[in-house]
Amino acid sequence: MEDEDAMSSDNSVPFGYGASAYGSEAEEDEEAVEIHRALALQTMEWESFTDRYDVERAASPAPSYGSMHSDDWSGAVADNQCKIVLHRQDSSASSCGSSSCDEKPEEEPKQEEMTQEKPSGAPPPKPELLIDPNEKRHPALTVDFAFKVLQSSLQQLSKENFRRFKRILWEHYPERFRDQLDSLDIIDLVDKMLELCDIEVSLKITLVLLNNMNLKKIAEQLQGLCKRNEVRYELKNTLRRMYKHVYEGLTQEGQPLENVYTDLYITDGGKAAVNSEHEFRQIQELQEDSRSKTNPLSFTDIFDPEVVVRRHIRTVITKGSPGIGKSFLVQKFILDWAEGRSHQDIFFLLPLPFRELNQVTEETIGFMDLICRFYPEMKEVDNLDFEGCQVMFICDGLDEFTTPINFRNIAYWCDHKEPTKIDILIANLIRGNLLYSAYVWVTTRPVTVNIIHAEFIHQLLEVRGFSNEQREAYFRKTIPEKGKAESVIAHIKSNKTLYIMCHMPQFCWVVRILLEKALQSGEFPKGLTHFYTYLLHLHIKMRGEKLLSQDPEFFMKLGKMAFQLLENEVFRIEKEHWTEYGLEAEDAVITAGLCTQFNREKFMMYHEKVDCFIHPTMQEYLAALYVFLSFKNHKKNVLEGQNFNVFSGSKVDLVDLHKSAVDKALQAQNGNYDLFLRFLLGMSTEANQELLGILHSSIGSYQQAKEKTASYIKKKIKMHPDRLENLQRCIDELSSYP
Repeated sequence: MEDEDAMSSDNSVPFGYGASAYGSEAEEDEEAVEIHRALALQTMEWESFTDRYDVERAASPAPSYGSMHSDDWSGAVADNQCKIVLHRQDSSASSCGSSSCDEKPEEEPKQEEMTQEKPSGAPPPKPELLIDPNEKRHPALTVDFAFKVLQSSLQQLSKENFRRFKRILWEHYPERFRDQLDSLDIIDLVDKMLELCDIEVSLKITLVLLNNMNLKKIAEQLQGLCKRNEVRYELKNTLRRMYKHVYEGLTQEGQPLENVYTDLYITDGGKAAVNSEHEFRQIQELQEDSRSKTNPLSFTDIFDPEVVVRRHIRTVITKGSPGIGKSFLVQKFILDWAEGRSHQDIFFLLPLPFRELNQVTEETIGFMDLICRFYPEMKEVDNLDFEGCQVMFICDGLDEFTTPINFRNIAYWCDHKEPTKIDILIANLIRGNLLYSAYVWVTTRPVTVNIIHAEFIHQLLEVRGFSNEQREAYFRKTIPEKGKAESVIAHIKSNKTLYIMCHMPQFCWVVRILLEKALQSGEFPKGLTHFYTYLLHLHIKMRGEKLLSQDPEFFMKLGKMAFQLLENEVFRIEKEHWTEYGLEAEDAVITAGLCTQFNREKFMMYHEKVDCFIHPTMQEYLAALYVFLSFKNHKKNVLEGQNFNVFSGSKVDLVDLHKSAVDKALQAQNGNYDLFLRFLLGMSTEANQELLGILHSSIGSYQQAKEKTASYIKKKIKMHPDRLENLQRCIDELSSYP
């Protein structure tokens, strides 16, 4: 009779709560708690259990979360659940469990259905608690990931469901959870699960309980995140291999990006002009509007989560002149993500360089098929629109895309699987019709930035190369020996034009390569021309040879325009100039990369487009190149104006050309032709002629002419002592490059 009263009393307590949680019975020891839990289970039929907790009967789960599908949970695990409580296998309850079984009254229905005990009395193992010792854990499955994904899943539960989850977890898995879990919050519970269970087991039992509680959507999300985490791991490995090394210039040998990359000068807004700093003159027409100056941004400010939320940023456009560092910036961003150093709020980072997209412009292809073609590991993911998985696309080099995109008239497209043309997919990705929640980062040269309408751009950034401190940091980082690095920096500072031009990372690379070679001979070159010639040679080899095949006179035309604009003291290129010299702005700006474009705010609501050379000194160099090639290829001295001299026969007198250039520079009191003169004299050296070989027929040796020119300049120094410094540098240019 006392036992019956006790049973009645126990039945008044909510199922699953230990007696220690109520009134004076809180003083009972652990053994009594386990007896109460066992007795409660013995006296309740399975129907009342399911009615009370809304637990669906489910089949035994698969051994790994990768194979757990929501459809697999239609069977029953009721027998296992009942059996688990009746046979709690810990030190304090093992004896209680056995005594409870012995004392069960005979009238209890269908004892064999309640326990299905093996003859040995040991309960069968629960599949979700088993780990195959031969199955290797995927490297993506870390404690950190498991903690975050479990926390995220449990945070989606209501307060009542979270209480039920803890209660059922404690009741169903006594092998792992000895103490009650009622007082634990989400973080503490996840901590406890990972402390007492293996990572895989924690995920499996969470999936089992979520499905049994009929929370299918949360279970599917948990399972999907686990699978996508594995894909993310493989994607990071792929990107790490692709972007770990950098290939500067025409070199086939790469070196680690971390050994080269230096922070860049980045600004928010797109009104900055070119760097017009000059050794001898102020170029007003190219100077930056003081109103457009903004504070520089750091690398981590790009797609900073707080800024993205505050400013509702989805699409970012980054522009910059050729060789200014845009692609290096993108490569650094990708590598840092792949190696876990930054922007880990982004789940999938998918670069789609326009240069690579050019290979599929003639095809029709579905968006997901396009992604999988670039990144085969993404085939494991059926779609990219998944809660908790932020996706980002990086489309580098819009100016290199050979298919024009008309954002106004292009077809609307939002189907991820239906095939269509690449330009339609990219345009709708940028516009937000494909994956509206995805981040999109596009880099381009300024000339093509206006292709994307302002309504689709949420932030416009500009890469402006190196500041003074950054260019010095570049040489210190890329030249391992400290003494040599400081020697290089000192040499660059001794030549103001060289130091100015080092605001361009590409030019910095040229300078470093040439000066490191010079260090082997123990003497730095005194001239300036060879650095510019090497840069031009690089541009020709990279993309300019295509122009030469189409128009062999392209560089002559470009040089002629540069020379005649210089004659008129003009540094802006107007539309009529392109037409007058038979040039296309696209060829010079996009393909050759020797010109650029920027927007200037002329009035409050009006911006004018300005075309110019990438730097004023590049215009002076190309002007000198035109004069030299006219002499070299056509035996003309264009410095004599319309009455230019034609050198007859085999007597090609370079001295006369040089003397004309010296006199022209000295007549200009404002120093307008000082750099032009240095470039022209430097082109007569054999080293520069070799680099320019693609533009002329033969290499000439002009040693005698150079000696006569040097003698002529020394006489002029005596006559013009105020021009001593530049004239002395002109003599330096005549020396052969080491």
